[in-house]
Amino acid sequence: MAVQEAADALEGIELAYALGWTDGLPAVPATEASIRPFFDAVTLPPDHVLARMATRQRSCTVEQAAINAVMAGCLPEYFPVILAALEAMNEDGYNFYGSCASTGGAAQFVVVNGPIRTQLEMNSGGNCYGPGNRANATIGRALRLITLNVFGMQPGTTDRSTQGHAGKYTFCIAENEEASPWEPWHVEQGFAPDASAVTVYAADAPHNIQNHISQSGEGILYCVADTVAGLGAFSSGQSAVVLTPEHAQLLARDGWTKATIRAYIYEHARRSVADLKRGGKTEGEVQPDDETTFRHRGNGPDDILLVVAGGDAGGHSSFIPSWSRGRNSIRQTKEVQWAATDTR
Repeated sequence: MAVQEAADALEGIELAYALGWTDGLPAVPATEASIRPFFDAVTLPPDHVLARMATRQRSCTVEQAAINAVMAGCLPEYFPVILAALEAMNEDGYNFYGSCASTGGAAQFVVVNGPIRTQLEMNSGGNCYGPGNRANATIGRALRLITLNVFGMQPGTTDRSTQGHAGKYTFCIAENEEASPWEPWHVEQGFAPDASAVTVYAADAPHNIQNHISQSGEGILYCVADTVAGLGAFSSGQSAVVLTPEHAQLLARDGWTKATIRAYIYEHARRSVADLKRGGKTEGEVQPDDETTFRHRGNGPDDILLVVAGGDAGGHSSFIPSWSRGRNSIRQTKEVQWAATDTR
């Protein structure tokens, strides 16, 4: 991205389209004046490198991230969350390039925990995946614009998504910690309750898990596990399960903990080798023993990212499969730590 001149904001928006700098939606023209508050919001210098993509021989600095955050419509106070997400995406285990380039069409699913959620007025409740909240929408969009503009992962060329999904515009939520009967995700990962953290997961689109009828925790979990084991998304990769507060409260009433929930889902999210062969998920002719030999999704219960989010009413939870047919990308969690003022 090079400096370009425009007579006014509307001309700047059209110029961004002409130069291929947008995700298909209008981008806010970035100016020196609009970028400066983003530098003031963090303690890192503008030339600090946040993430690299070795395959593309490109890197992203604080300045480049700030430009794209402005274009996405972010407020400066959102910037520390974006930096933490970029640091998470920079971890080798995440496989930043592969998750962006693959035909699988993964999006960067971002989960925010800790006090910064409320400070930024993020949506962790009703319609949390949907429109209407500036922080959710623009934080996720900033990461997409950085992927497009800084790392050059453009659809149809370097991004080879077969279909993709709407999360590739923006895919960012906060955990509804207030509605959860259990400790929040970031505390499970070893962070202090008063810390703020960002988790990034290369993800398919959410699969709705509708259950309005069951009044037992096990009934809810049987339905969840069946969805997680769906043949079309079945792999050895990680999983994300986002429980609605209604389902979470029912489970807690029956004595379920996050640990026992994960154990149950892993145990029951399985398919017979015969099913996998019939569906072309593994090779070979079906043998008699294949009907009673099973494969589980993932490597164990800890592979399941489990959070609570959504509106107070409604029996709709969701399963978010990982990108790829294997373990090519592992979720990453980073503390939000570069804010110029205390965001924790």
